[in-house]
Amino acid sequence: MSSEDPSSFVLRDLMPADADAYRELRLEALASAPAAFGSSYEEEIRLSLDEFRARIPDTGPNRIFAAFSRDRLVGMAGFVVQDRLKARHKGILWGVYVRPEARGRGLGDALVRQVVDHAARHVVVIEAAVGLFNESARRTYHKLGFKPYGIERKAIRIDDIFYDEELLFIDFSEHA
Repeated sequence: MSSEDPSSFVLRDLMPADADAYRELRLEALASAPAAFGSSYEEEIRLSLDEFRARIPDTGPNRIFAAFSRDRLVGMAGFVVQDRLKARHKGILWGVYVRPEARGRGLGDALVRQVVDHAARHVVVIEAAVGLFNESARRTYHKLGFKPYGIERKAIRIDDIFYDEELLFIDFSEHA
């Protein structure tokens, strides 16, 4: 763990100009924690920098929130509103990752809290899925108000190993 002061982290929206840093962090996340993501390193390494840049929302409610340390991207969490007409009242928390050297400082909590606060202004329900093996992330989500509503068995398959995911949600109308 670094001796860095937690106040030195800057939280802000990821911008298209951050595409290089986003690509690097996303690929690191997929390579180092493959069971935590639905996408794979093998799929995303093939994407061009322009394709990564195009994934970074710069208008509307969809966002990727970022944590920077000394101008280095060290964490991220995404939010997307469902685009189907009958599901536009729901959003999804996705792609949460904090680099190992920046963990243990509350960055994951801060990023997820930023997504939840943002989502509360745009949707009625936010959903998330987290691997049952990921106790740290599950504790964070539960602490921030997510409630479990089910288990998706064999949600992720890597080679011949299956991983179950806990399905979570926050209904903002319950807190109104």
